[in-house]
Amino acid sequence: MSVEGIDISRDGGIVTVTFNRPERRNAITFAMWKALAGLFTDFAADETLRGVILTGAGDCFSAGADIADFAQTRATMEQGIVYEEWVDAACDAIAGLGRPVIAAIRSFCYGGACNLAMACDFRFVSPDARMAIPAAKLSIVYGVRGTARLLALVGLAEAKRVFYAAKPFDAEHALRAGFADSIDADPVAAAQVWLAETASLAPLSIAGAKEILTMLAMPDRPFDADKADAAIMRALTSDDYAEGRAAFGAKRASRFQGR
Repeated sequence: MSVEGIDISRDGGIVTVTFNRPERRNAITFAMWKALAGLFTDFAADETLRGVILTGAGDCFSAGADIADFAQTRATMEQGIVYEEWVDAACDAIAGLGRPVIAAIRSFCYGGACNLAMACDFRFVSPDARMAIPAAKLSIVYGVRGTARLLALVGLAEAKRVFYAAKPFDAEHALRAGFADSIDADPVAAAQVWLAETASLAPLSIAGAKEILTMLAMPDRPFDADKADAAIMRALTSDDYAEGRAAFGAKRASRFQGR
């Protein structure tokens, strides 16, 4: 399956979403931002889904937003506002998906691609990975939600360094700073293994934890205690909770269904 320069494949409960514009280093067009928002929103309705890998075709994750697209999609203030709304919509759909999402990063992960990667739960990077947010080279101020995600990952001083210097940083620095979670020769394969290992765990537990942690990490919106309580109660009153207790008593593996 392919949508607007994006390929989607599936292996069991794991979906891989691949940017497929290798001739442009998988640069993200305005249409791709919109498509990503729709894709990850649709994924939320799939009860059999257990995780998503976000990656790029060829030897590159993504060079970021396609600047060649800006003359048509980001040339005016009005267009810029709409563009940023779709960037946030794509990133929020990833962050809001109640399943683990792993960015498997090879080579370049620049600008808007960093925003997408930071919206994922984890970032597995190859030894040759290079990350950068070069907004200061384009007189762009990164959006509040993307900035908040960077701050949550790396802390204030490192976030300032990333924005002020606008320079690439390598895989080892990314791991030390907290941007990356592991360095792997094949980050896609590593992501597949990690997701396979967690696929048998309770989906409602993971979804609830992700929802609460995401709200706590995003200071631009008030914490929704009612939503957090609903996630807790949804798990507490679920068939999966009864199954987990029964399996524990019978000393057998649980068979969770996400409901």
